[in-house]
Amino acid sequence: MSADEPFALFITWTTYGTWLPGDERGHVSNTLLPGGGFVPKENRLGVDARKDDAFTREQAKSQQNWNSVWLTPDEAFTAVAALANAASKRNWRILRAAAMSNHVHVVVTNCPDDGPAVRRIFKGNAHAELSTARGKTLRWWTTGGSDRYLHDIESIEASIQYVANQHGKLAEVDDGRVMKC
Repeated sequence: MSADEPFALFITWTTYGTWLPGDERGHVSNTLLPGGGFVPKENRLGVDARKDDAFTREQAKSQQNWNSVWLTPDEAFTAVAALANAASKRNWRILRAAAMSNHVHVVVTNCPDDGPAVRRIFKGNAHAELSTARGKTLRWWTTGGSDRYLHDIESIEASIQYVANQHGKLAEVDDGRVMKC
């Protein structure tokens, strides 16, 4: 990839316990098979998320060790402000981000071509700020998340619009500007 080619990451993660594998709204997790084994996740543009797998969902729920976390409007604002600060310190550019009560989306550019590493930085910074604001550490986020690599203007613009039009936004970042919704 040359420096002149468009590139952005579209990263998503969920709050702890609120969007389990097998969820009827859709998921990009492995789907467990009742007899053992699993169908591997497929997290690519153009591949629909899997939906409503009761066996996978119940298995995930039975392994939950902490209370589910639903962000308040103030917590969502704290989270997106932490994302903007983390990006600014690294000279990354958040084109669009949104925090809902149970998940976060970020479209970021000028960052490393390493979705898991970028996601860990964002989640870690938001975790620290949320824990400071709450006055105690919680298990804020699920493990992992979704990292989509965008290599053309059309997919970057579509991802920005998808995040901008999220239902239930509590706070957002619009080209580096942090706002309550």
